[in-house]
Amino acid sequence: MWMSTLDLDPKRAIVTSLLGRFWRGAYFSSFAPLQVRNLPRRPLPAPNWVRVRNRLAGICGSDLALIAADVDPRVAAALAGQQLYPGHEVVGEVIEVGDAVQTLQVGDTVVLQYAPHCLTSGAQPPCRACAAGDYNLCERAYQPGPAQIGSGWSEEMLVHERQLFPLPESPEKPGEPWLSDEQAVMLEPTAVALHAVLRCPPQPEERVLIIGAGTIGLLTLQVVRALAPQAVVGVMARHAFQVERATRLGASHILYPQDRYREVARITGAELVSGPLGQPILLGGYDVIYDTVGRSETIQDALRWTRAGGTVVLVGRSLHRLHLDLTPVWSREVNLLGSLTHGQEYWPPEQPGRRSTFAVACEFIAQGLLAPEQLITHRFALTDYRHALSTAMRRSQTRAIKVIFDYALQPALVVPNVRASRMRRRQAAPAPLHLPRATATTGSLPQQESDHETEAFGPSPASHRPPSSSHDVTNSPSRALELEREEQEPAPGPFSERADDARF
Repeated sequence: MWMSTLDLDPKRAIVTSLLGRFWRGAYFSSFAPLQVRNLPRRPLPAPNWVRVRNRLAGICGSDLALIAADVDPRVAAALAGQQLYPGHEVVGEVIEVGDAVQTLQVGDTVVLQYAPHCLTSGAQPPCRACAAGDYNLCERAYQPGPAQIGSGWSEEMLVHERQLFPLPESPEKPGEPWLSDEQAVMLEPTAVALHAVLRCPPQPEERVLIIGAGTIGLLTLQVVRALAPQAVVGVMARHAFQVERATRLGASHILYPQDRYREVARITGAELVSGPLGQPILLGGYDVIYDTVGRSETIQDALRWTRAGGTVVLVGRSLHRLHLDLTPVWSREVNLLGSLTHGQEYWPPEQPGRRSTFAVACEFIAQGLLAPEQLITHRFALTDYRHALSTAMRRSQTRAIKVIFDYALQPALVVPNVRASRMRRRQAAPAPLHLPRATATTGSLPQQESDHETEAFGPSPASHRPPSSSHDVTNSPSRALELEREEQEPAPGPFSERADDARF
């Protein structure tokens, strides 16, 4: 079966990072961290493990950063020398269960929810985080026992049953999952956005800013609109197609970074204070800011755009050292909160006890409060991974938001043993959400990516695929596309995809 691996050996990472500055084909070369190979199937490593045949899997910004070796080893020391399986946004079907599995059965539709943690390894006693149900915060970096085999970018994955979230059964259609596969593959990023917003839920009439209009930024916008429809929500976006999408999803205004401090002061009614040498700061500003980019400059700006006693939620994750002036944290008592993936939530607030973020997000999607499947713009077969990753990296040209691997597109002659065991239900394309239009200011975001074609390197399994192995579901050309073509493309440089696509 086809399986993707990431070997973060320092030598591979250094060579790939250096060559990738001027040759994008380095990311897919034989010495790159990413390798996609046809490997023999492995048996279940333990009786409480299951085998999942994947149906859809998403490409996340954190995956792209690791592929490009865009990682500072001083920050991500635990990743050095490890072999990882990319693809944590995935929906599939259980096709084999171990003898000791209690919560799943063959035929269940499941979503990957957690990385290995104390309960999957059998570690006793469990760490404090796992004992509280916060498996995303597990305090044991290296788990004993069998290791996960495969993930979303593999045709099959072998995982412990406690790592999976089984989709509830639809109350209207017994025997069918509550969500479509397109909704289910977006459940993990939706849970990330929901967890971030619930770290500091906005109140009615409060001013909210979302920095970044990638997948997580737009999902955060949907969540804020669902939980606090009366809040005034702005979005800081870079590309014209992102502006168009954020406007349709209900952004009250769009912020561009040119002369951004004056624009924030105008929008919020704050007083702009600046000295001859220091960075300007606002007296007043937004009540809550969600930074889904997570770079030094965006965090720095967010702290200075937040009113005294307000809150900045850091959603975006950078695997590089940050250089920050934290003066507003003490001089204006601004709260800086971190948000890591998803966990357990007090929801609904009036009920005691906590629930899985996945369970809450699943309900919101099924009830029509959130529509994450609208952000899927491209789909590819896994054998066409070079084209898929290149599309995700060059979004200013491709207008990509969420790119996914669709295993129904996998050529049968290439991999005869991974056709879906049952036909996957395809949901009709959702109607666009018609929400209040936004007002926009002028400017363009700081450069965050290089947009060059990715070279193919060496033989590829994609050479055997039929020409129709990818499908673009982007909207028809519009004025936004014309604006996009007018944007100045960046000069060649290192790969710098951050959490603008998500949290990463």
